[in-house]
Amino acid sequence: MKTALIMTVIEIPRVLSLFRAHDPDIMFFVAGDLKTPPEAKEFCEQLGNCVYLSPEAHKQWKHVEHIGFNSDSLRNCALLAAMRWGADLIVSTDADMIPLESRFWFDVVSPFQNPYNGFKLGAAGYWFSHGNLTIPPARERGIPFDHPVIAQPGYVVGAQIGVVQGIILGVPDTDAANAIVSKTMVLGVTDVLRNGFVTDQQCKCVFNSQLTAFRAELAPAFAQFYFAQKRNTDIMASMLMRRIMREKQWYTYYGPPMCFHARQPRPLFNDLKAEMYGLEKINEYADYLNRAPLPKDISVTESCRILAQGWNGPELEAAMAWYEDCEQVMK
Repeated sequence: MKTALIMTVIEIPRVLSLFRAHDPDIMFFVAGDLKTPPEAKEFCEQLGNCVYLSPEAHKQWKHVEHIGFNSDSLRNCALLAAMRWGADLIVSTDADMIPLESRFWFDVVSPFQNPYNGFKLGAAGYWFSHGNLTIPPARERGIPFDHPVIAQPGYVVGAQIGVVQGIILGVPDTDAANAIVSKTMVLGVTDVLRNGFVTDQQCKCVFNSQLTAFRAELAPAFAQFYFAQKRNTDIMASMLMRRIMREKQWYTYYGPPMCFHARQPRPLFNDLKAEMYGLEKINEYADYLNRAPLPKDISVTESCRILAQGWNGPELEAAMAWYEDCEQVMK
């Protein structure tokens, strides 16, 4: 499978040398912004099979005028470049994520190569949190505080995987309220998570953009619009992707690969402010996606358009421009 890694950077992405050491052939697409030093471009060029995308390069895309040139949402531009290159599989990660095992790329690709036969968790209509399976538990960002979380066990045979959410050790991707109170450091995972599982297609669950692999066909649904959705943007993208995956009978897989998140200290109260939109809207958005009808046999891009217009969120105009950009690279 042609595999591409995408990320945004505001510094020299030195961790890519470790990703490269694990596989010399994976293609990297790195989106810089106005803060990114020029040395980042030089580093990427010397690394090989690594394309650095400057703010000037981003200007070719219609949706960028909405998201701006100093935003993690410029990950969208790296995603478009990976699509144009012809990737079959796309891995989204961050410059502070350190792969822990030499089999990292094997763990990325293998769930997509063969039908999955194994453990399933979650119940239709209820929230599920894979963060409850880390050591110590760290409920992930995007799970509402005031709704029950159910991990009903089951199994599947012959399941096709659409998305893999990798295991994040170190600083967990938990919500700001939990981060402020607990300052959790994840140093291990349960056997259930280490061995991997899928979730019920109709349960409510999320994944992030920090360590996620997905079929390139789903790329139009992965767009992020921080200016409108703030720190919930990748969470809402994950829910949109899962709704479209349901039509294809594809599953979300939680398990390896594994990285250590070496996040530097940051002002967590700013994170809390940026999560307020999600605290108010996430469950409403989940319920909307659950009941929203989709015609049969339409493209992922057209499915996204229909769902975006039905939701009519503050990102709508940017999303419509994004779908035009997607169609441009998919011609």
